[in-house]
Amino acid sequence: MRTSNAQSRRRRRAVAPFILPALLAALVASCAAPGTPSAPPVTPAAVSTSIGDAPVTVEVLVSTPDVPLYEELGAAFHAEHPNVTVEVTGEDFNNLTTNVPRLISGTEVPDLVRLASFGNLVKDHLLTDLDPYAEAYGWTEWPQSQFASTRVADDGRQRGTGHLYGAGPGFGLTGVYYNKELAAQIGMTEPPATLGDLERSLDEAKSAGLLPIMVNGKDGGLAYPLQNLQMNYAGGTQVIQDWNYNKPGADIDTSALVEAATTLQRWGAKGYLPDDVNSIDQTQAPARFAQGEGVFFPSGNWQAPTLQETGRGEIGFFLFPPEEAGDPFTAMTAAGVLAIPARSSEPDAAAAFLNFIQTDAEARQSTLDLLGLPPAGPADAPMPDSEPGSLVAATVESFQTLLESDGLVDFMSNSTASMHANTLIPQTQLLVAGKTSPSEFSAALQEDYENDTEQ
Repeated sequence: MRTSNAQSRRRRRAVAPFILPALLAALVASCAAPGTPSAPPVTPAAVSTSIGDAPVTVEVLVSTPDVPLYEELGAAFHAEHPNVTVEVTGEDFNNLTTNVPRLISGTEVPDLVRLASFGNLVKDHLLTDLDPYAEAYGWTEWPQSQFASTRVADDGRQRGTGHLYGAGPGFGLTGVYYNKELAAQIGMTEPPATLGDLERSLDEAKSAGLLPIMVNGKDGGLAYPLQNLQMNYAGGTQVIQDWNYNKPGADIDTSALVEAATTLQRWGAKGYLPDDVNSIDQTQAPARFAQGEGVFFPSGNWQAPTLQETGRGEIGFFLFPPEEAGDPFTAMTAAGVLAIPARSSEPDAAAAFLNFIQTDAEARQSTLDLLGLPPAGPADAPMPDSEPGSLVAATVESFQTLLESDGLVDFMSNSTASMHANTLIPQTQLLVAGKTSPSEFSAALQEDYENDTEQ
């Protein structure tokens, strides 16, 4: 049920005065004018799985934390194809998300680029249709659910159907890390089975003088518990998945989102979050958590390799608990998407690299070891090794649990090109600071979504 009308939304947007002008300018630059006709896919006239013998350079642009992985993958690819050099460049995630349209529409365009969302990239003819490569390399014989989030319909907006525009080495998923030593101090001997159990643990941690939750509010970490709360209160994932995939008429301004925002705001008011939550980024949060600040840390499996080393074996991981015991588990999951820009000068070599990182055994092992991501690829490809009982192993087991419960849901942050930086970050910051109400928060998300998708 809607909580407000469009006029109320426009008035309520005045409570968010600090959306950065630079981000707004980038958004305006990346959006097609209203009425722009739908674009046909940019499909290569011919594709080849042969790289040849001539020297080739494949330029890869990814977010900064991913650089070590792609450098290792690039070196492994070069060892197999000595004529191909893979050059990796890193960019701050928020900057990359905002500036991708400009970066791939100019004259010096990378051959592969990390995407968080598609926005107008398909509609504006900026990406290569990968269907011919999928046919050539046999990706069509793999489990197709791994490609659902990277298919875009001919309208250039709705995902989950249409042409393939991205693939990647593995899947990120979110859950909750916990400090075993601090958990023992509040009598928690096993992960909470329900949301009620989790909230009781938060209250017990606060009563014991411990910080209940460490989280990075500066760059979007608050969206992780928010989305899981929304899915719990909605009793399913369909509403948010339709919204994430830009299904026509999708609406997130619901009683479930208002209730989720109410809970998150209450956690802030009760002191369950750090006093400086809105100043903590995704580098500081895991470091402070590993040093013993916070009983719980909601984040993703990409943190597992580092926390496994810095946490001295005192850190565990569990999926965000459902509202009722026995209900299916759900979590935000997404492929680490790489796309080939339409202006790439080496699309065949880029596609060969994409195929390599999903199928080569050592590349799949690197994906797990360096980023903690369960690898993509064929159904019969063996899962890479992880140390039994390790934190990385726990995240891999959680991924299998999600597969069994059909609980893989895309990130709210990926719903539009600007949702992460321009809406979720500032709005969650306002929410936990008590400067917007849950109903205003919910309405603002839907209003910005409709503006971004031109509904």
